[in-house]
Amino acid sequence: MTTPAQRHLPTIVYVEDNAGEAGLFKEALRDGDHAVELLVFATGDQALAYFRAWENPSELPLPYCILLDSQLPVVAGSQLLRFIRGSRVFDATPVYIFAPETDYRDLIQAGIVSIESFITKSRDWDGFVQLADLLMRSVSAQQDATPACATDSKPEVHAEGALRRQDTAAQRAHPSMRR
Repeated sequence: MTTPAQRHLPTIVYVEDNAGEAGLFKEALRDGDHAVELLVFATGDQALAYFRAWENPSELPLPYCILLDSQLPVVAGSQLLRFIRGSRVFDATPVYIFAPETDYRDLIQAGIVSIESFITKSRDWDGFVQLADLLMRSVSAQQDATPACATDSKPEVHAEGALRRQDTAAQRAHPSMRR
């Protein structure tokens, strides 16, 4: 149940079917003293219903940022990403996605998202802490209505270090695949 104080907290939506990973991310947010409401959806269809609710006036909290796993039951993360980026409501909402090479290549080539949307999945505690910090930088940029990055107009804060998805050999060979 949401308390009145929680209604004023910024919201992060995390779509992840692995309850352990979702729990570790929640703990990393708590460990970092990040004041945020985390909404976790275990399946893509649950998340899609949430995102579709924004097509009509709603009292649901508009997320300050969205984190998707592309490998989800029922509705894949790449399908959710296409829906989100196709909706004007979420134009300024940062979206990050963990995706295999094929989804990554297809979504970049389709121009749906920038390379900054793709991040590497955390494999240890430090990775979850870095992920929490990255998403909170996105939340802060949203709260302050400031650009996430001075070098481009995308709403995603640029990931650094182990979280940053590295370019593939194909992208290095064909710079037109990068956006």
